[in-house]
Amino acid sequence: MKSALTRALTVFVTAAAVTLTGVGVATAGGPGGSGSSSTTSAAAEVQGLRDQLASRADNGDVSGTRATLGRLDPLLTDLAQGKRYTIQAAAKDSAATARKDNAEARKGVDELAAQLDSRQSLPPVSALLNALLQRVLISLSALVNDLLGGLPVPVG
Repeated sequence: MKSALTRALTVFVTAAAVTLTGVGVATAGGPGGSGSSSTTSAAAEVQGLRDQLASRADNGDVSGTRATLGRLDPLLTDLAQGKRYTIQAAAKDSAATARKDNAEARKGVDELAAQLDSRQSLPPVSALLNALLQRVLISLSALVNDLLGGLPVPVG
């Protein structure tokens, strides 16, 4: 219940930050970054994959969750390394953290997928997926916030 409330609050605040900052005013100016279209498109892609990941976890879709985590990896690598996108240093750091959390979540989801047949009396798959993905979802929300320079997103 608490994690569902935290997730809902995080999604709401992230959506509010995106709405308030506006697509046209999102820039990555300042030391270490420039270019609004690159930043905005990266933020939109991260937000879309984050929402897809949360939805698939809520539905207990292990294979869909694995696929979304796989799609996140190259994007987070690009953002963390700054080769494809020109973003601020703080956003690069957030991307590196999200990339690490994504890798850990992928390991956990892979282990869960391998144990699906033998886990008769364990908690529902959706509860396990949500527990595995909490850190990566929070990291992705923080990354979107850093990319758009919006309002702070609660991470607790």
